[in-house]
Amino acid sequence: MNRRDLLLQEMNITQWVLTKPQVLKGDAQIRLAPQVKFVVVCEEDYQHTGLFQDILRALALNTNQYQWLNMEQAVRLALTHSPYFWLIQPEQQAVAFTKKFANQTAWQSPSWQSIQQATNKRQFWQQIEPFTNTENDCN
Repeated sequence: MNRRDLLLQEMNITQWVLTKPQVLKGDAQIRLAPQVKFVVVCEEDYQHTGLFQDILRALALNTNQYQWLNMEQAVRLALTHSPYFWLIQPEQQAVAFTKKFANQTAWQSPSWQSIQQATNKRQFWQQIEPFTNTENDCN
């Protein structure tokens, strides 16, 4: 303990420590770079799996054109453009997100493990198929 801390303690002055000082600086919102076209909201990190790499290839996106966020980060997003969203969240958690970003294109999956099932995987590919051609035109 340094001298200043000892003096403050002797004077019964409580010291506070900010847990999120960035909030006071206005950094509470997360801003996406304009080149980000695809945002995945998932609590676990599956961005290096073969399936996800296949999805990126199908959408013709490279690594700086997508963002992987957890739900806490996703609700703090401040958007200046309209990326596509993939919510890998249980239904009740996804509802809160879709209310905030109601005008955004979003796909929803209850969990990463559910995507591994053939019928769910096929359904997901059918959902994103219309966007595979439009993404190529946007580049």
